Amino acid sequence: MGLASEVLPANRTRILIADDDRLFAEMLRCALVEHDDFEVVGVFENGAEAVSGSESLKPSLVLMDVSMPVLDGIAATRQMRELADPPIVVLITGEESEANGRSAYEAGAAAYLRKSQELVSVIDVIVAVSRLSTAQVA
Repeated sequence: MGLASEVLPANRTRILIADDDRLFAEMLRCALVEHDDFEVVGVFENGAEAVSGSESLKPSLVLMDVSMPVLDGIAATRQMRELADPPIVVLITGEESEANGRSAYEAGAAAYLRKSQELVSVIDVIVAVSRLSTAQVA
């Protein structure tokens, strides 16, 4: 009985989370690990750590805050796009302004979300983006 629950899907989406808001990052991580298709491979607090983690951990999807210390999410997205095997990036912001939205997409983000959205709709977007990333690999 316990064996069946321990079997993991072969093509799990490897996710890296980067957010200096530890509470939000943990809430997001907990919501994602409930999905059998996702594996959270790392949680980082700034963009520089996220870029480095993306190189070493090879996530297929990065969920990253726009406003972080050391290196912001938009600059980190630009750097990730230059990696040999770049992950898909979803940028998340706590700001209500649309100002960074255009910059996020110009940097290469696949989606731009607000932290004020209901968690279930954030997860829905992550599921949709992860399916796109799986389709691109196939």
